[in-house]
Amino acid sequence: MANLELTTAYREAYSRINGLVIVGEGLADRHFRLLAGLLPDEREDLEQLAAMEGRHARDFLGCGRSLGIRPDLPLAHRLFAPLHRLFAEAIRAGDRVSALVIQCLIVESFAVAAYRCYQPVADPYAAPILREVLEDEAEHLDYGERWLAAWFPDVAAPIAACCERALPVALAMLQDVRDDLTVIGIDPLDLVGEFVACFEETLEKVGFQPRQARGLVARLAGRACHEAAPASIESC
Repeated sequence: MANLELTTAYREAYSRINGLVIVGEGLADRHFRLLAGLLPDEREDLEQLAAMEGRHARDFLGCGRSLGIRPDLPLAHRLFAPLHRLFAEAIRAGDRVSALVIQCLIVESFAVAAYRCYQPVADPYAAPILREVLEDEAEHLDYGERWLAAWFPDVAAPIAACCERALPVALAMLQDVRDDLTVIGIDPLDLVGEFVACFEETLEKVGFQPRQARGLVARLAGRACHEAAPASIESC
């Protein structure tokens, strides 16, 4: 992105988005380590995925530092709290399916969609980091897809039930930062579209028929829009 103009509006918006990315990657590190406790036979692989997420958090912290912008981490923690709470409940209950759906399908699909949409407007420091991170996130998606596909169709109902709880929560976070996304050059509708396409694809790889995947995501995305603030509904 040439001639990046660091206006006050841009700096404030970037602070919030950068904070969300850093906290999201940091939580992903923690989530994969917790998953290793539920899947001890795959501990080594999960700890490697966790280490990758931790590196992403540090890299994105560097992106903000390169622009002289401090991330709004307290806000990010508040926005992520509901989704993290659902993940923690799944871990406490020993619910491997829900934990994998939340981290490996929903969070990773959201990350892939966001980074793809940010690529065209990324500054020169962030651009090569994004390319590497996207390759890693595809690997993380693949891990969840393969694990759940191996147990399909036995896990189909639990996957759908988890999506019912967690997908609207994830989409609500987008509503909270949609104005900031616009300021840094990302169209929120493009991001929703990219996320929906990515998540439908990952559900199909797990074992859902295309029509089932489309129906599930469309219904939950629609519900999330109707539950959003009135000013945001029109954009969904």
